[in-house]
Amino acid sequence: MKIHILALTASSLTALSCSVAYAQAPVAERDDMIVVTAQLREQDPIEVPFALTSVGSEQLDRFGIEEFEELSRYVPGFVVQNQSPNNPGFVMRGITSDSGSAFNEPRVSVFQDGVSISKSRGSYVELFDISRVEIAKGPQSTLYGRGALIGAVNIVQNKAQLGAYEVAGKASYGNYNAWLAEGMVNAPLNDDMAIRLAGRVRKRDGFIENLSGGEDFNSADTYALRGSFHGEAGALSFDLIGNYQKDTPEGTAFKSIAFNPTDPTTGAVIGDRGRNSGAALAPGAGFEGGQALGLDRQVWGVTGFANLKLSDQFTLTSITAFRKFDTLEIFDADGISLPMLTAAERAHGEQTSQEFRLTYESGPLTAFMGASYFHEDGYQRTPAQLDERVLLARLAGALNGGGAIPGRPATDPAPAALFASPAFTGALLQGVAAANGIALSAAQAQAIAANLKSNHMETATNSSSTKAVDLFGDVTVRVTDQFELGGGLRYSHDDKRSSYSASVLNGRSILGGVIGALSQPAAVRTALLNALSVPGAASIPPSAAYPVPLFGLANQPTAGNGGIDSASNKSGGFSWRLTARYMPSADASLYATYARGRRPEILAPAGPGAPLVRLALPCCRPKRSTAMKSASRLR
Repeated sequence: MKIHILALTASSLTALSCSVAYAQAPVAERDDMIVVTAQLREQDPIEVPFALTSVGSEQLDRFGIEEFEELSRYVPGFVVQNQSPNNPGFVMRGITSDSGSAFNEPRVSVFQDGVSISKSRGSYVELFDISRVEIAKGPQSTLYGRGALIGAVNIVQNKAQLGAYEVAGKASYGNYNAWLAEGMVNAPLNDDMAIRLAGRVRKRDGFIENLSGGEDFNSADTYALRGSFHGEAGALSFDLIGNYQKDTPEGTAFKSIAFNPTDPTTGAVIGDRGRNSGAALAPGAGFEGGQALGLDRQVWGVTGFANLKLSDQFTLTSITAFRKFDTLEIFDADGISLPMLTAAERAHGEQTSQEFRLTYESGPLTAFMGASYFHEDGYQRTPAQLDERVLLARLAGALNGGGAIPGRPATDPAPAALFASPAFTGALLQGVAAANGIALSAAQAQAIAANLKSNHMETATNSSSTKAVDLFGDVTVRVTDQFELGGGLRYSHDDKRSSYSASVLNGRSILGGVIGALSQPAAVRTALLNALSVPGAASIPPSAAYPVPLFGLANQPTAGNGGIDSASNKSGGFSWRLTARYMPSADASLYATYARGRRPEILAPAGPGAPLVRLALPCCRPKRSTAMKSASRLR
């Protein structure tokens, strides 16, 4: 529970007077009404003909909501799973978007002032000094583009305001030494220009005890800063917003609930299998240069909005944005006390976008049409380090020693020294071979076991480049004061290129070779097993005299042990919507909506099935979602 020890509310030194001039407008109060812009124009939420939840700044403060995961608890049909700031899952109506691959196209899209920030590794941002968060459920591709197959989340940030000197801040303290401090300053430079600065620092000790010593797991350590500028010159208004966020929490506790935490040296049980109790986790020796478990993530971006009032009926809007993220997360992926698998993810993404929109509003007709361009480059590198001896024991169901330590429960991993014994691991190899109907002599099994690596290392990298052009339009006609009809259409065209490479970094995997050999015909199997029993087999280069592939374990290497396979794809498609809405009174709305969403085609590379084989890059057909909705909304 958080204990608020300080709250400095906003104070206005002069009367605030601000005219809204663009679609992504700040929250305003009009006779106790919150304004939303889910249809790219200002509306009362009751006027929106689809399932929309809008959470304003006052609600965020009232409920103590400081991040996405907390926000989702108050929005039906919407869940955010915050495994770490680098790996969130956005879930809408049971469909999850959480993939970190560079080529992925999300099903639930996240936007910041109408600009897509949907790549998973860059989408979890701090909720501070914002106007509101709008969560639109159902296919929203027509309005938002870039997927939004299942729904869209749009964070609307506060912009600099003319005519008001404002200062606001708050601080809080809670359990696990959690503390938060944030502040905001808004200052007019003259009658036509203003600036705004806002920032947040959020820290918390980990709530999963580190039984191996050191900092506890699942901590929070975040810094975020935002600066904005607003200027007006006659019929033109302009806003510029810059965001920066850095996250450096301690390691994420991927804790096993099947095995007790034990001391790797003595095998003594030092914890239990409780989901939130202590964990004994550590990176493999020397992994990624000896870095500790944890996350180093930076996200920054700049967005410019320009609005030109062409006449009383026409407004031209331009939205220009650049965004970049860099992340490195290292984690103990197996969740047990022994260094069976240490993994990491390094992700990078850059995107540039430009949108122009012409809006017409006069009498019963409201319409807009526009075009946008989107360019994104990114990659995801996933190195891994595996102890083949421990992994073999896990595959054989013998992490507890398999009877070598009398009376030891199956839930308690044995001391690490046991897995260094070729006699023990050789017996495990014999058991694995026998389970496949193959007899392996003790001498050969122990010779192969002596070659098993304590630190087999390999890596895989996927990358993607996307160029997309959208053309879109939407119209709403108020047939009467109580009844309106609307429709929209969007055409999207994508030009994509995806690449994949994988390599082993310190020689072939002996365990991978054994697993591969067991599925081969007898002659090939015998030759491979004999070769894998040669002393130093892991590091002998492939040759005519030693024709043994560079086996991987988690991933098989691409041609040339790291060669890049790539493919291109161009695709296009339509999404559309039709709406009808009737208002029997000012506080009630009945609507029916038919919407077709579109998820762009993807080039989805997967690792080769055998070492050094060229990779096929299959192209997935576009995923579509259709929703027909009849509903009512009461104020």
